[in-house]
Amino acid sequence: MHEINEVQKTMRMSTPLAFVFGLAAALALVFTLGGAGTAYASGAIYENPSTGEIFLKPGPGRVKVRQSVIDELLKPSVKQTNKQIKNLKTTEKKLEVSLKTVKSQTLPAWTKHVSLGALIYMGYGYYTQTGLTEGSMQLEENPPATGNNGYNAFNVNRAYLIFLYHQDNWFLKITPNFLKTDNSSGTNGSEYFRLKYAFLQFNHVYDANGWTVNLKAGQFPTPMVAWEDGLLGYHVAERTPWGFLNVTSTQAGLGVSGKYRSNGKVYLAYNAGFFDNAAFHANETVDQKSPQARLTIYPLGADSSLNGLSISGYYAWAEDNLSFGDAAIGPNTNSPETRVSAVLDYKTPNANIALQYDYAINHIVEPGAGESGDNDSYCGIENSVYGCYNSSNMPPITSLYDGHNVEHGYDAFGYYNIPNTRFGVFGLIQRYYYEATNYNTTGDSLTGGNPFDFQRSVAGVAYRLNKHVTLTADWQNYQFLNASNYRSLASTSSQYLEYGQWMGQTNAFFMQARIAF
Repeated sequence: MHEINEVQKTMRMSTPLAFVFGLAAALALVFTLGGAGTAYASGAIYENPSTGEIFLKPGPGRVKVRQSVIDELLKPSVKQTNKQIKNLKTTEKKLEVSLKTVKSQTLPAWTKHVSLGALIYMGYGYYTQTGLTEGSMQLEENPPATGNNGYNAFNVNRAYLIFLYHQDNWFLKITPNFLKTDNSSGTNGSEYFRLKYAFLQFNHVYDANGWTVNLKAGQFPTPMVAWEDGLLGYHVAERTPWGFLNVTSTQAGLGVSGKYRSNGKVYLAYNAGFFDNAAFHANETVDQKSPQARLTIYPLGADSSLNGLSISGYYAWAEDNLSFGDAAIGPNTNSPETRVSAVLDYKTPNANIALQYDYAINHIVEPGAGESGDNDSYCGIENSVYGCYNSSNMPPITSLYDGHNVEHGYDAFGYYNIPNTRFGVFGLIQRYYYEATNYNTTGDSLTGGNPFDFQRSVAGVAYRLNKHVTLTADWQNYQFLNASNYRSLASTSSQYLEYGQWMGQTNAFFMQARIAF
């Protein structure tokens, strides 16, 4: 500031002219010392009208210089800066064109339609109590059965590679899946490679009057379980009601799906198909195919993300006769299997709550309609006296049934993502009841209810680290609803030996990570 004052004092000019030169000199000096970006850090420039001196700070006899005067003096600099910005934008566009040219000359044209992705589920589990369960608590995990309290392990539960070739109205999806097997002989917990998805889908085959129709063929998600996965919100941590009962989310077949829209809102969505009876990782063993369908109605209308109130119905049928109609191959057992569900759901951008009722005939008796059957508890690290599903100490669940057996269940689950945070909470409760039986395998009257009726509970928290990584921590519990009726029996009684001694709870804590690119 001293230099500015000295410059102004040596000038012998009229006050207006002195002001212009003084201001220009002040601005030049500031530009030289700190650049244009720091010229107005204080927000103003001041003039002493009587002397024509320019100051950067207010003081006695000083008045603030109007911004319009400063802008007028800076016009040449602003024009020059704008010109440089324009030149930079032109150069950027030229580089983009050059890059596209290089890509087109070095890569085949079809590669622009290809996208690659990956999805990994991994984590850690600690079991304070181990018991026999209908299905595994986590995807592709085979925890030990009763007698191995304190079991804990790090797991890579799922790992997918996702290949997608997409055109305007159709796409091809191929998804190989890596999974860990159990400790049975021949596999010994090895990682296996298998094909999860491989299907072709044609979108908008029909698109008029509010209706859309999409067709698909190959190995693709079935109407119910994959849809339930989406309702959970945090499928990395918990399994769906039907998924826990070993119903697969993927089968081979032909399918159709679509929506009905009116005035920009979705009022109906449907998904149906004919599938093999076998799960995606098993060969077909029967001649009949399995029809499966789900219809979802949005009575108040839903937006493009399907937020709103919905009512859904699901149906699946299969007949597993293992004979292909040829008596020489095997007996025609003719055991039909049916699954039915009704779901009431309400979804918002941050939350979802679902109530579900399930009904089945022979689901647990004859494997069909895509039952997986590969997730049950195995005998364990220590071969406890309680054994496992194939042990003589525990009769298989099918031993209590006669070929036409009714099952039903009640489920409630949902999640809430706390607004303006990265945190969320989620939970689930499932109760499932098998047909009441009068006698056990030795002919004793059963007065304690079906020993296989169960309840499963989940409660957890989630943290969304970024758009690629989600972390969860949760508690899960599995218990037999009628355990107390059988565990209180005399230790020498047949019902205690068959049921009571192994009807302990399964209680576990998990930490999981979902990584998606």
